[in-house]
Amino acid sequence: MIAIAAASFKEALRKKLFILVAALTLIYLILFGTINYFVIRDISREGTQNTLNTIEVASTIVSFQGLYFSSMLVAFLTIIVSIGSISSEIESGVIHSIITRPIKRSSYILGKYLGMGVLSVSYAIFLFAAIISICAIFQLPIVKTLEPLSVMKGLLFFALEPLAILALSIFGSAAFKTLSNGIFVVSIYILGLIGGVMEQIGSVLNNQSLVSWGIISSLISPFDIIYRQMLSSILSNIGVTNPFMVASEMTNTAPSTWMLIYTFAYIPGLVILAIRKFRLKDIS
Repeated sequence: MIAIAAASFKEALRKKLFILVAALTLIYLILFGTINYFVIRDISREGTQNTLNTIEVASTIVSFQGLYFSSMLVAFLTIIVSIGSISSEIESGVIHSIITRPIKRSSYILGKYLGMGVLSVSYAIFLFAAIISICAIFQLPIVKTLEPLSVMKGLLFFALEPLAILALSIFGSAAFKTLSNGIFVVSIYILGLIGGVMEQIGSVLNNQSLVSWGIISSLISPFDIIYRQMLSSILSNIGVTNPFMVASEMTNTAPSTWMLIYTFAYIPGLVILAIRKFRLKDIS
């Protein structure tokens, strides 16, 4: 299993699309740093560093421009390195040289998940640390109010999202062809984003039907739940009256405990389904 994990990690690094993601990441961090520079310059001119309004503006920058788009970059990387992780090897015939060895099919799936999981989580940690570091370098007011424990909790949930996406992609790669899996995973991911918006609108309008449909979408695609919990862990104690509405894409409540439990069961559940699907798959 470790050998499969190491090979999967190296294979993902060699993908040309990985270089594209690296370039996009660099451009994104430069733009985010530029935003921070102009915000701090304008705040300094107005002399309002200690006002609640300034904290809310800063929280918007960190949560929306910073962490929200960072989570999308992490999701993009995870999807491109994993959608063909199994199906492409079946289509090319490479799988025959691997499975003929004394390797269990379950070890093959777990090795794939472990190798690409290490890459995705490492990228997520780097991006999260980069966003917080840029805010600290430019002395964004919100950084002074963040507690280290809250930041660490936020980091854990930020790193959990690519693991959930990877579990879905591994299952899809065991069940479908590469192109079909790409459409499948992207569709499920977008469904989660739409569900989050529906839940937000339903909460604002006090429309229980929209909220219910948003919750149903989250059961299929819990990635928005993970992001909301991450944001809640970081911003809930800084004095912002409504960090989710400030972020412009969240509902006004953190996910319930039951939804978090479901999310933690979602990941191993999909990996187990991927193992079962791959065991039944005819690759002759």
